[in-house]
Amino acid sequence: MEKEEDKITIASIKKCKEDRIYGGEKLEPQRGCCIYRVPKGLRKINKEAYTPKVISIGPLHHPHHRKNELADMEKQKIRYQREFSKRITDETWQELIHFVDLYEQTIRNCYEDTSCTFKLKKFDFITMILYDAVFIIELFLRSCFGPRDFLLVTPRLTLISCDLQLLENQLPFFVLNELYRLAFPNPEIRYPSFFDLSCNFFFPNKQLSEIGVGIEEVKHFTDLTRHFMTKKLYQLQEPTGSRGTVTDVPCAVKLNESGVKFKCNEGECSLDVSFKKVKKLCLGVHDELQIPKIEVYDETELLFRNVMALEQCHYPFETHVCHFIDLMDLLVNTKEDVDLLVEKKIISNNVGDSATITRMFNRLCLQITLSPYSRYYAVSEKLKKHYGNGWNHTKATLKSVYFSNLWRGTGTIAAFLLVLLTLIQTVCSILQFL
Repeated sequence: MEKEEDKITIASIKKCKEDRIYGGEKLEPQRGCCIYRVPKGLRKINKEAYTPKVISIGPLHHPHHRKNELADMEKQKIRYQREFSKRITDETWQELIHFVDLYEQTIRNCYEDTSCTFKLKKFDFITMILYDAVFIIELFLRSCFGPRDFLLVTPRLTLISCDLQLLENQLPFFVLNELYRLAFPNPEIRYPSFFDLSCNFFFPNKQLSEIGVGIEEVKHFTDLTRHFMTKKLYQLQEPTGSRGTVTDVPCAVKLNESGVKFKCNEGECSLDVSFKKVKKLCLGVHDELQIPKIEVYDETELLFRNVMALEQCHYPFETHVCHFIDLMDLLVNTKEDVDLLVEKKIISNNVGDSATITRMFNRLCLQITLSPYSRYYAVSEKLKKHYGNGWNHTKATLKSVYFSNLWRGTGTIAAFLLVLLTLIQTVCSILQFL
């Protein structure tokens, strides 16, 4: 007869499964979640773009998991903690500890990967948050006011800055801001706000008016980068007409051959693309595609990828950066397209090889899901309509062959007048004999 303890029941099956797999952590993202693991499909395309190279921030890449690669920077966190201690009192230190202790669960809830945060005990978690936050604050203060040290010298500074903008390598912004406020209750007397300090570190050549975002909107540094790209976009008038997805837009070279002129959009918005008719003195009207300037450096792909990954996870219905890159992917098919956009000062090529930029744009949207409606749909439809008009191709050919520059245009007009005068003279001669 089967013993009671050997009997298989739903309860025993559940217990067996949960004991093996479920360790007690929460099984779904909590309210306030804003820091994510990059989706596996995106990570496979370019793993290095999402992985910190010199410093870990937060629990997802804690050195406990990668001791050989990131442990050295843990020593610098200790050094910066000692330097930061010279700026505040022991009582203030206790306030910082109390804040992190008080909001421990709220901070844990900011991370989608609950299994990772679950493994860190309370003491270890609070220690990690404090040392990481203090390192960032001290780094920003030194970058702005000094004293500068070897961490603030390129290329190491570039590597640190890039690591601090990775989606998986974040602390919640509210934690950094509140710890900074507790450490310096009256920052305007001696130091700027933490938001201003952050913008100065990541966007040193930009005015705060260009960034146009407030502390209450920022989730973390990856989100700050996205806000820098998108905030002014919301202030622009939404394109009128039908809405849809962007498809089958001809590449830049083909559009240029059909008479489309390209111009760098000098406005403050990093994503503002427009297609309009422009009047030129003595040259009539032509169609002009205006695109914001895109500075391409070695780290540009990394920054785009992490912002796009954030949109996939946190802003699935507002994938504005993804839509912009999708449009650029359509415009850039070959290195000749890149060369044209570089010539028009739309792309600033700081990597040297046009083919590298082509590959970047052609791969950025792999495994990306776009939100249903693109604000570039109206522009794309106008471009396709222009390209499909044969007369535009004819006009463009005539201009490129006979009016490509002042001297050729003058010569064409002179030749036309000569032929015309000759024809008139011939007609007059014939009339004299009639």
